[in-house]
Amino acid sequence: MKKKINRYDIALIAVIVAANIVILFLGSRKAVHADEKVAYVYSRNELVGEYVLSDDYKTEFTIGDEKTGYNEIHIENGQVWIHEASCPDQICLSQGKISSDGEIIVCLPNQLMVKIEGGEEDDTDFIAN
Repeated sequence: MKKKINRYDIALIAVIVAANIVILFLGSRKAVHADEKVAYVYSRNELVGEYVLSDDYKTEFTIGDEKTGYNEIHIENGQVWIHEASCPDQICLSQGKISSDGEIIVCLPNQLMVKIEGGEEDDTDFIAN
C-alpha cells in the first residue's frame, strides 16, 4: 500500500533542505578564512588578545607587570616569540619563534600561553640545530 505525501511531509523536507543550505553556507564561510594564522594569547587562563599573523604586521606588547610577573611578546613577519620575561627559568625565551598551526609557547611561572591556530599545518615534527 502506497502512502501519499501530504503537506507536512513537504514542509519537513523543506526545513531539512533549508537547514542544509545554511550549514553549507556557514561552513564555506569559515573555509575562506581558514588560511589566516591567528596567535591567541592567554594569561591566567583568560584570552587577552588575538593577533592575525601576516608578513606586514609588526607589534610588541607586555602581558603582566613587575609585581605579578611579565612577558614581552613580539610579533613580526608572521612569527611570534617572547623577547623578555621575568620568570626565573627563562624557558619561554628558549622556545623560540613560532608560526605554524598548533605551535605554542608556555610560561608556567607567569601563567602565559601563546597558541597559533589556522593557516597551513607544518609537516615538520622537530628541527635539530
